[in-house]
Amino acid sequence: MNPQLLAKVLSETGLHHKSVHRLVEAYEMMETHLQRGEYTQATDQVETFCQVYVHVLNIELGEPLERDTDVREFVAKSRNDVIANDAPVSVQEFVPDMLNAAINAARSRDTGPIGLKTSINRSDARVGVSISSWLVVELVRLYLSEDEFEDDDIESLVTELVTPIEEQPLHDLVQSRYEFDEQLLARELNDIVYLVSETEEIAKGPDFPSENQEKKIVALLLGRVAAYNLGFSETLGAEKSWINDRIEGVASPGVLDRISFVFNDTDEGGYYIPGFRVGDALDSLTEE
Repeated sequence: MNPQLLAKVLSETGLHHKSVHRLVEAYEMMETHLQRGEYTQATDQVETFCQVYVHVLNIELGEPLERDTDVREFVAKSRNDVIANDAPVSVQEFVPDMLNAAINAARSRDTGPIGLKTSINRSDARVGVSISSWLVVELVRLYLSEDEFEDDDIESLVTELVTPIEEQPLHDLVQSRYEFDEQLLARELNDIVYLVSETEEIAKGPDFPSENQEKKIVALLLGRVAAYNLGFSETLGAEKSWINDRIEGVASPGVLDRISFVFNDTDEGGYYIPGFRVGDALDSLTEE
């Protein structure tokens, strides 16, 4: 999923901006965990996504917000016709069914004596992500006016959302881990970081981010990608201490783990940006 496009399309629906941002963030984290094979974390994010989704709908419908993240309560209210009378039929009938199915898929349960815990968790996560994709598409269908956005962009987003994770070109991390658009990286990193050949150091350029901590981390790790590609660095990744020494602050594990395109692998030397996520990292680095 392209989170920038998803956020852009949903921003045109007129739905509550901050809540839409949280919804996109939850969806992106859910998909990232699934791609990494972190099925328990993915199903946890399914529940978070559903809670934010209910919050978005309750704001739109003018419903009380005291318990606005209680998915079960929203489902019960919808099924008993006690939500806003002018709510779309989909919100009264189809959306509650899908929310309920997603929450059920995310519930922990005994796998029995068959010993298929990983396979079952994977199935749960895939079902949860698929239902969440449907729910996003339904928001677009319900609240986006056809004259507010380019048809091609909407079609691209919907196609991506309904494509199973395994069919996406970035799924095979091993083959695409070190491949990226070198010209794009060189062009976008120009004056942000420099590679010093004599010391094999990554130096800050005049356009290096001055305040945003996440952007500082992204700039340094993109510099590592370039340095590794040129043979300046023996490892693609870097330890947290290496990052801290260069950003004049503390890159906490929470901040590092929150950046969806930053991975942590001891075999790669620590925190790193794989080649197939370089484009996403550059978008994050250059956005206003």
